[in-house]
Amino acid sequence: MVATVCDKMMVMIDVVVIGAGLGGLMAASKIAAAGKKVLVLEKKPLPGGTSYIFRRAGYTFPMGPLSFSFPGRVQGFLEAAGIGEKVPFRRSGFELRTPDIDVMMSQTLADLESELGGTFPGERDGLARFFRQLESAISASKDMDLWHPDFALPRMARPAGRRTVPAEPDRVEEIRRLSVLPAARVLDGLIGSAPLRNFLGSMGTARPEMSMFNLASMWNVMAVEGIWFPTGGVHGIADLLRRRLRDLDVEVRLAAPARKILVRQGRAAGVVTAQGEALEAQWVISNADYKTTFLELLDAADVPGLDLGAVRDIPYTGSEFCVYLGLRPEEVDLGAIRAEHLFYRREIRGAPKPELEDFDDREIEICLWSRKAPDLVPAGRASLVLRAGFPYRHFEAWRTGYRLRKEGYAEHKRRLAERLIGTAESVLPGLSGAVEVMETATPLTYRDWGNRYEGSIAGWTWSGRDSARLPGKILVRTPVPGLLVAGAYAASELFLGGIPTALYTGSLAADLVLAG
Repeated sequence: MVATVCDKMMVMIDVVVIGAGLGGLMAASKIAAAGKKVLVLEKKPLPGGTSYIFRRAGYTFPMGPLSFSFPGRVQGFLEAAGIGEKVPFRRSGFELRTPDIDVMMSQTLADLESELGGTFPGERDGLARFFRQLESAISASKDMDLWHPDFALPRMARPAGRRTVPAEPDRVEEIRRLSVLPAARVLDGLIGSAPLRNFLGSMGTARPEMSMFNLASMWNVMAVEGIWFPTGGVHGIADLLRRRLRDLDVEVRLAAPARKILVRQGRAAGVVTAQGEALEAQWVISNADYKTTFLELLDAADVPGLDLGAVRDIPYTGSEFCVYLGLRPEEVDLGAIRAEHLFYRREIRGAPKPELEDFDDREIEICLWSRKAPDLVPAGRASLVLRAGFPYRHFEAWRTGYRLRKEGYAEHKRRLAERLIGTAESVLPGLSGAVEVMETATPLTYRDWGNRYEGSIAGWTWSGRDSARLPGKILVRTPVPGLLVAGAYAASELFLGGIPTALYTGSLAADLVLAG
């Protein structure tokens, strides 16, 4: 086929994948292994999306995820992509410390119930009743085929090894009930202590807002399945998939953003690159998030029946402020915390909404990155990752364009970073004087360098109320024929966690393409 668009030659291929995140790499690997011609376009100069690394003065830091759940499933997805190499994993530990409670979250539910009963002896009866309900909900949450509404996928489009027998009606009804039952309602009727209610319902200090189903999924991951770290680093998953694509002779164009998804007669028909090259394809798989795909890469005139207002209203998990630190370990007491991940709140003053820049009265995460990934730190040095939730709107006014900022932005970041370090120093004595390398990331960083819509962290919502009004939970199939989405944003509610969800949806998108 010969034609011209924007003065460039049209190239006909089977599938164009927009984005070399884990979902896009997974989809491309499976499709190419089946003999299809695939092209991957990536906006950044590196593959892996935010599941990758960056380097500063000899230190290697994570761009995004620090760990993930369901390593067995991750290994299974890699095998389905044709990767035989086994990835070694190590379980990560998680601790919560506040003025009211100090507890290891990453222990068995039985041990957790026993420890909490010792700390809150007057709550033992309520704890026992809550944990029995939680265990029942966890049993329901493990049935992933029932969890999402796409039960009717053709058998060839189901992930390998998943059962295809019809679901028991009672089981489906129980899952539906749990998905709209507020966890706060259950906890309010059983637990008198507000700090204990908040911990059980949010794994932190926030008032519970999840459904019982979502909460069960969270505790299943934390206390039962575990949260794990590949010993070579999270970025190793992307490297394995990239090498697989190289073996399959698949072109992965880096620093090559897509500008527009072509639509003809209501069906996705290819992609126009930022350089104006038109790439015709039978299928398009977007590894960009759902909002970016429909609000920025598609022309509204091409999808006249789509409710773009509903797309804009899809609730995403908010953004964060992150500080990366390279340290001289002899100058700071890193042994002051027990686990690799500490969720810490120094003070709880009772204000409905603590000040965003007052990290003492907010929950922060302290990750001992060098304990997790010692090979990614210079010899004789240590490193930390500090994170706190931060809304995009707080930083939006600093942005004047793509990767462009108003004067004073760097100073604003530095001041916030010093405040966050000061809060962390209350649990890690000597921290501020031990810093030799510091880098910061704001919601603007996640937007412009991470390509995440408004700097969001994930494509799902923690709120059971918000998720209940969404039309579906797995969003791989879109209203536009020939257009699929893949990646962590292709699920509208917590599913397997970010990385396994990205691989799951990439695998599912590939299966749908191969099913025709």
